[in-house]
Amino acid sequence: MEVNGAVLQELLERMNLLCDNFVDGDGEVATVPYSLSQLLEIAVTHKSSSLNINVGSAPALRINGVLSLVESAPLSGSDCRKLLSPVLTAHLKSQLVKSGHAQTCVAGSGTGFKVNLFLERGNLCASFKRLRIDIPKLETLGLDVAFVEKILEQPTGLILLSGLPRSGKINTLAALISYLNDTRLMRIVDLERPIQFWHENRSSTILQREIGLDTPSFASGIKQAMDLDADVIGISELPDREAAALAIRAAVSKKLVIAVLDATSSVQSLERLVSSFSEGESRRYLPVLSNALRVVIHQTLVNRNDNRGVIPTFEILANNDPIRAQLKDGKVDQLDRLMREGNMQTLGKSLSRLVSIGLVAEDEAKRYVSDPEEIKVNKDPLVAAATAPLTENGQAETSADDMDVSDTPLMSWL
Repeated sequence: MEVNGAVLQELLERMNLLCDNFVDGDGEVATVPYSLSQLLEIAVTHKSSSLNINVGSAPALRINGVLSLVESAPLSGSDCRKLLSPVLTAHLKSQLVKSGHAQTCVAGSGTGFKVNLFLERGNLCASFKRLRIDIPKLETLGLDVAFVEKILEQPTGLILLSGLPRSGKINTLAALISYLNDTRLMRIVDLERPIQFWHENRSSTILQREIGLDTPSFASGIKQAMDLDADVIGISELPDREAAALAIRAAVSKKLVIAVLDATSSVQSLERLVSSFSEGESRRYLPVLSNALRVVIHQTLVNRNDNRGVIPTFEILANNDPIRAQLKDGKVDQLDRLMREGNMQTLGKSLSRLVSIGLVAEDEAKRYVSDPEEIKVNKDPLVAAATAPLTENGQAETSADDMDVSDTPLMSWL
């Protein structure tokens, strides 16, 4: 259907007028005595998970799941526009006009907030959801710091974090990025959908970019990260062939790439990666992948024996010469055998340690392995942690009973 130029111009003028009204209103005077930054500070002080601003109600905080009003006086349309004007960019105004909804992230009082702007009966409103800052430590997750140091010694390559959905992979990604932030001077580009943790710059500079908000796709985000002088690229998922190919290329272009992939095991994560390429592409990418890969860390959540939620257990596939040769030829089906021959940490070994130190019941552990004989319980407390810490090749080194789990909050890895 052909659109008349005059009609289109009129529509554009109406859109611009509506955008202006988001800020200017209709002459109504704002009387609100506080600012958005003050409200965000109150939200942080009271450990609120969200802040809601809408016409006809006072600003409301959600504290421990319960709504609490900041004051009794309801907000007018002008009050809402005044409060929200600091975050309302021209791009967001345009999004509101098109769809009645827009998203962004803002910083406030030492943390970050995910902002959902929306229209309600023509009025500008918003919900601020506080991003998590309780980034887990590697020790709490059960990843040995010495092992992590070894796999991070080389500043380039590909680290894959795999697991089923909601197995805590994003928490592990955040923990690794936080560790780098504490110990290295680097530029880290973290690509997420959506942003879940708020990272503050410490030793490193962290650029958190949300897919769909700051960049159109994971593929475009990886391309742009290469131009942003990134030392490290964190990727919360590899949804397609293009993103996978770009991640591999970045890993051999003097970047350290830490990418998350849904899979049922460390070997299956590589099968998924390889199968995303056509036969012709595989001949080109498999040699590159075999050289770029540093380690696959596969994560599974199991129920704790003390009824305090879940605990992660890790399978470690570390790249070495035999694995590199098989992966180069696309013989991924041989990798499970090579893991066992190389004495790497299998899921059975990791579960056996947790059973031996009393954190997981033996029957619970056997649910996660194909052969119940893989669960070998050692009742000697001096050697109960036989699978950790690990060497650079993912092998058991010495006993260690130092997993910091006693104060871990319920379901903190979800």
